[in-house]
Amino acid sequence: MSHRELELWAALESAHAVEDNEIQQAQLEDVVSGAEAGGFARLAFVARRALANAYCVGRQWDRAFPLFARCLSEHDARRHELDPREEAELRSWYCWIIQSMAEFPAIGLPRINGALDDVELRFRAAGQNLREVYALRRSVAHIAGDWEQEQQYFRQWLAADGPDRMHLWDFALQVRRLTDRGDDAAAYELAAPVLAGARTFDEPPVPVQIDMLLPLARLGLHSESRRAFRLARRGITRDVYRYEYSGKLIEFCALTGNLDAGLETLSMMMWGFPTLNRPTGKMDFAVATAVLMRQMVDAARGDEPVGWAKQGEDEYVNAAQLLERTRGIALDLAAQFDARNGTTAQGDRVRARLAARPVARFQVSAASYRFTYDIPEGLSAEELLSRAERHLDRGQRTAAGDHLRALGQPPADLAARRAHLLALLNGGPDKGSALHEAAGQYQAEEDWVRMCLCLCDAAMWMADNGRLDDAVPVVTRMRDLLRKLPESNAIARAEFAFANVMTGLDSEAVDHALARAAEDAAESGEPYAVALVAGHQVHRAVKQQLPPEQVIALATTMRDAALDADWPAQAVHAFSYLETAHSAAGTTAAYRREIDERIAGFSSDTPHLVRAGFGYAQARVFIGDGREAEAVPALEELIAVERPSGVPAMHWHWLAQGYFAAGRLDDAVDAAEVKADILDELRERGSLETPSTADVNRKLLVECYLRLSDFQGALEQLEILSRNAHHRDDAQLQDYVRAQFDQIRRATAVAVRPPQPF
Repeated sequence: MSHRELELWAALESAHAVEDNEIQQAQLEDVVSGAEAGGFARLAFVARRALANAYCVGRQWDRAFPLFARCLSEHDARRHELDPREEAELRSWYCWIIQSMAEFPAIGLPRINGALDDVELRFRAAGQNLREVYALRRSVAHIAGDWEQEQQYFRQWLAADGPDRMHLWDFALQVRRLTDRGDDAAAYELAAPVLAGARTFDEPPVPVQIDMLLPLARLGLHSESRRAFRLARRGITRDVYRYEYSGKLIEFCALTGNLDAGLETLSMMMWGFPTLNRPTGKMDFAVATAVLMRQMVDAARGDEPVGWAKQGEDEYVNAAQLLERTRGIALDLAAQFDARNGTTAQGDRVRARLAARPVARFQVSAASYRFTYDIPEGLSAEELLSRAERHLDRGQRTAAGDHLRALGQPPADLAARRAHLLALLNGGPDKGSALHEAAGQYQAEEDWVRMCLCLCDAAMWMADNGRLDDAVPVVTRMRDLLRKLPESNAIARAEFAFANVMTGLDSEAVDHALARAAEDAAESGEPYAVALVAGHQVHRAVKQQLPPEQVIALATTMRDAALDADWPAQAVHAFSYLETAHSAAGTTAAYRREIDERIAGFSSDTPHLVRAGFGYAQARVFIGDGREAEAVPALEELIAVERPSGVPAMHWHWLAQGYFAAGRLDDAVDAAEVKADILDELRERGSLETPSTADVNRKLLVECYLRLSDFQGALEQLEILSRNAHHRDDAQLQDYVRAQFDQIRRATAVAVRPPQPF
């Protein structure tokens, strides 16, 4: 073997370890080119097969066809050079290629059937069992909608040794044939041992779990359906599965009332949908998305933006628009298949799924909450813009952007406000110039109040970007100008901006500005302004180590105003300040009594955020007293109101602890996984109040997975903990990883590789 060939084999091995698909494709393409140029036939064959797989992972299935054709022609030209193993590999790849050909309606049945006959001849000539050929013919008949042939080839497959008992996909085929025919009871009878974990295969049973979701729901087995959903959702992230499987998760969520859980899965997959070049997968995923969007429309959420459904460079759609788009894609592809197949089978199947009605209503995951704001129909441009401004003030950037997209190009009298909001929303290096442009538009309209506030925003941006010498005179002039106008709310915001700019320059000036801002905010009666200013005052009071009684007074003002302003994040900060300050003042018992009394006095019309805020305060008491399970309802309610603006990582961790204490292990996994990576990042940056929290969260996941007998999930968490321990040279954490690994090895009684590195 030449030195060049050895280098290429090494490059091939190296490419297999690359995780980025595009980089892997490029490296494999180089290996293929080098092998072809050097005349290294066996290397070229292996590299082309690897490249074909990489193309398919990258949703470019059609690019595998010419690679295989080149290998087949070279094989036929040098058959005497191949050993039996290489010939067998080629025949198996041939079967896979034919299966893929059937998934492209542009490839006619005569060509597919000719290839089927050719590969069968090759199997027969090699004296090989025709089991794989019959499985392939059955699959092609299924796609073609020829049910008689499908049944015939299935029986021949069974007769030719049929399913391998340890091979997952053979079993999944049998389950899917039953679910496709609507025989839910028979499918459940077959799949029940697998769903219960009593029967295992060479791979995780994710396809079986997904195929059984709707049958379980239709049979009324909601607990089993929920469990299968959770296992499948976790499993599908651990390997590469076809788009159809994610589509089935989405469709199940749509037909069981779990719209936001469906949207979460959609958000993870939709980015690659426009470039998916496999028509069967595109058709089935489009159907599933349309089913979800239909349920969104029926739930009066048709106007809700689906921001991750990006179909063009800057194009976003709402649920109703995405319904029409994906419905059209599915029906068009079904029509193409039917035209090729000479049947109506695919069209009938697609239309039946599009018309499906909900089969049940139950919650699949305690960690799934609505995380978008709907946009009511009929809102004026002024109302849309005002709502966008309100959302951005409260840190709800996604909702603000959704409203701006719904607004589009506003009337001329609102153009400056839109430009101002876009500048704040988009940020980046051009934010300063964009704010000055918006201020110029305000000036042209003689809207002096908004012009001043826009330039105050520009001054804060300049201060944040090291341009204090420019920022101070701008914010000072704008504040002084606003003081001449009878707009106390605007004056309060300008004083707040002045205080922000002066931070780090003149502490006394900052405090005086905030005091003036607090007076103006109170005079305005605008709770948002009161909460905004009080929040900054509390922060400074804590930093300056003022008496806890002063902190309590300011934090109480901040809390009440934030609750009135419907500002969840600011309310939570206020409750946290209060908890700490009361502890320092020795008045914790009185504070807890106040919380309990307020909650006891809630009426049916108490605002939702008020309930959630005081519930959060009570939940913190439960957690501190080791009563984590009792904190769960309040934390669930809090997270539900926080979702649109972002849930702090610690809140998910506390909820996970509560679920774990309550014995709700699946719920604990759902919650602990949400921000596990974020907790690790916060620890690395030194931003966690208790650094060990990140490891505690992952240890909780390990324990849950062990109790659920999900050893793969436990090992994945141990791998991360092992890397973190190695990075920090944490001997205690390394000992924990070793002990847990040994426990898994004993439980599974198989040889598993220790997490690396120790």
